[in-house]
Amino acid sequence: MKAFTIFLFRIIPTSLLSRCLGYAARLAVPSFILGPIIAWYSAKFGVRTDEMVRPDGGFVCLDDFFTRRLKPGVHVVDRGKKSIVSPVDARIDQFGSIEGATVFQAKGMGYRLDELIPSDYHKNFIDGSFITLYLSPGDYHRIHSPIGGEVAGYFALPGRLLTVQEYMVKGLPGLFAKNERLISYIETGNGMVAVVKVGAMNVGRITVSYDGVETNRAFRRRVEHFYPANARPRVEKGGDLGAFHLGSTIVLLFQKDAIKIDAFEAGDRVRVGERIAMFR
Repeated sequence: MKAFTIFLFRIIPTSLLSRCLGYAARLAVPSFILGPIIAWYSAKFGVRTDEMVRPDGGFVCLDDFFTRRLKPGVHVVDRGKKSIVSPVDARIDQFGSIEGATVFQAKGMGYRLDELIPSDYHKNFIDGSFITLYLSPGDYHRIHSPIGGEVAGYFALPGRLLTVQEYMVKGLPGLFAKNERLISYIETGNGMVAVVKVGAMNVGRITVSYDGVETNRAFRRRVEHFYPANARPRVEKGGDLGAFHLGSTIVLLFQKDAIKIDAFEAGDRVRVGERIAMFR
């Protein structure tokens, strides 16, 4: 049955459907309609409504709710000089060493770095480390920087928008390298880090705070852009980096021998600002 479901996802126009849902989510909706929808969604997916900031007058559209901000103090950022923090509220799905140029998607199943980042920049992460973080529909959807540094550039990659639910991750090799991606390259005093934001079905857009680039537009093209050395956007650890306009997956990539990952088990949950690794 799962094999048939995967087959269906591969043949239906998920990008078009997701783009239409994204447009619909940005339409203004009267509060007497939107309020019950948000209440139902929150109850179904376990949204922590007590943590979120409600704008004066309430949310205007579903997208405002999906990209909501949280109250001060909800996230506490680890300020250790060498600490690396979670960029999202999420579940840790996979983590460990990159074996040569192979990143593990699930047990016994991997994908190549040059498929995930099809440019010479992928060579920076050969034999490095990775952490994969999955956002559920009920999670906070904003993305924060795991470290402080400068954004050297980004890579916007059109692709599929297949669901990233567990059965698909375990059943379709190279899923994260097939789906649409928006990658931020961040340079720090301790080396380079790639924040790979992976699109999925129903993710209308992925946006970043430092540039106007976004995913899942009607006319898309592959763009890898690097900023001049004297004009790189600065990001603070725990600072705003972007948003999923509905949840998906983050893959963090680190250079060889650069970090030591904290003691986690696959399936553990982390929150924005919580330490997940240390620079060596």
